[in-house]
Amino acid sequence: MRRILLARHGQTTANAAGRFQGNLDYPLTEKGYKQAQQLARALAYWQPGKIYTSDLQRSRETARPAAEALGLALTVSPLFREYSWGLLEGLTWQEIKERHPSLFYRLQKDWRGTFIPGQENMKSFRRRLQKGLALLLAENNPETVVLIGHGRYLNALLVEFLNLDFAGPWPFSFAPAAITVLEYDAGRRRLICFNERSHLRGEKND
Repeated sequence: MRRILLARHGQTTANAAGRFQGNLDYPLTEKGYKQAQQLARALAYWQPGKIYTSDLQRSRETARPAAEALGLALTVSPLFREYSWGLLEGLTWQEIKERHPSLFYRLQKDWRGTFIPGQENMKSFRRRLQKGLALLLAENNPETVVLIGHGRYLNALLVEFLNLDFAGPWPFSFAPAAITVLEYDAGRRRLICFNERSHLRGEKND
């Protein structure tokens, strides 16, 4: 039995301000650093042998306490970067409404189907996602590995892992620093638990 633990990064300055992040490189807040420490203690229970992370600082900063506690080096890859939101990156919904009203209203009506200038091509994103998943599923990996990543990326990754319809809904909303456990063996893939947050001691979803 092999296991993958997924966790979204801790709260960032952009999360706190309600801004789209994508590939912009925002740091963690004080609360985000606390969440990273709490996550590290929870991950230690599972004794993972490898920790993967996006190359964006919010992901690396969240992963570092766990890596230090377990004596592991981080495996950093741009394959695990967040989906690029193009024109939306760095903006709040209110700013989008004020600066790009036509786009704002199209997004309200059809979030998945609306073209966003500068956004990452969905076919390219899925190819990148599949390469990232292949790294996590590699036969030479330890029995348990961790990925510290990003909300939309992890949502799509879980859809891909479970062989759900990629063109359909992506229903998995990852909370900051929560733990999701996946298992796979002999071609069988299972979601064991989703968004486990008991280690966060009553923190609200941001």
